[in-house]
Amino acid sequence: MESGASVRFVAIGNALLDIVAFVDSELPPSLGFHPGSTTHISTAELLAVLPHLESPYISAGGGAANVARVAAQLGMKTSLVGAVGNDSFGKRYRDDLEGQGVAALLSGSDKPTGLFCAMIDQDGVKTILVAPGAALEVSRMGDRIKAIPGDLLYFDGYVLNDREFFLDCVRWAKARGMRVALDLGSSSLVSSMRGFLRETLPGLCDFVFANESEFLALMGTSVREGLAAFAGDSCCVVVKLAERGALCASGGQLFESPVRAFKPFDDTGAGDAFAGAFLAAAVRDMSVERGLRLANRIAEESLTVAGGAMDPGRIRTASASVG
Repeated sequence: MESGASVRFVAIGNALLDIVAFVDSELPPSLGFHPGSTTHISTAELLAVLPHLESPYISAGGGAANVARVAAQLGMKTSLVGAVGNDSFGKRYRDDLEGQGVAALLSGSDKPTGLFCAMIDQDGVKTILVAPGAALEVSRMGDRIKAIPGDLLYFDGYVLNDREFFLDCVRWAKARGMRVALDLGSSSLVSSMRGFLRETLPGLCDFVFANESEFLALMGTSVREGLAAFAGDSCCVVVKLAERGALCASGGQLFESPVRAFKPFDDTGAGDAFAGAFLAAAVRDMSVERGLRLANRIAEESLTVAGGAMDPGRIRTASASVG
């Protein structure tokens, strides 16, 4: 594989503007939301919450954007395929993404730009509100995606909700010799598609990422036992275990990468930062061990900031510390 600067990394997923705010524990219930819950609401309902948030951190988000941002900061030529509204939030999303080195290949929509709001109280309890809006229209990019040059195609798991779009993109990518990566996205989504995923993942994807609950929903067994089922496949499967590091099945071997104890400032997008760094290492043909160390180190860096607003200089320093 050529140097990172020549690699084209194409990410496809739901484009959501991240809004992260630190709040008093009484605020979410006062607004009618149970602390620690995730609630899908309308754009109008979410906009009504924003005046109650003091100095929120705002950045282009969604899993694919978070992965693409980290890959760009680690030297990849990176594009994001998604959909935003023809509104001020959509312009802000596009400008923020391109300001961080990611080519924004975004379809415009009459629907409002998707919003993701995280309210984090003093005890670290996170209450999440999501108004997906235009983000769900990513499949409108259709054949335009096939004109994008690339070496690696990444999907956030929510693209699986349009299964035919996902399969069409994978077939196109494989026909062009691209490698394919998928993050499973959510345990409920995995549970609803378990049969399809168990049957198709080994043959379709070169890299699969999951957190522990997503992997358990997929395999119905312990992480180590489940990974053993992938040991003989060409698919590299990585399970992100948060403060316990990560486990990976690749090339017939099981790899474990622990992490040091760390108190996060905000864990929004940390798993995405991990995936972006691991894939950046993979396209440079680094060993799995080094890739896992780099991914854990970059994920740790993401825990020091709100949302995905990591400093590129600190990313480069963190990368250099891994070697």
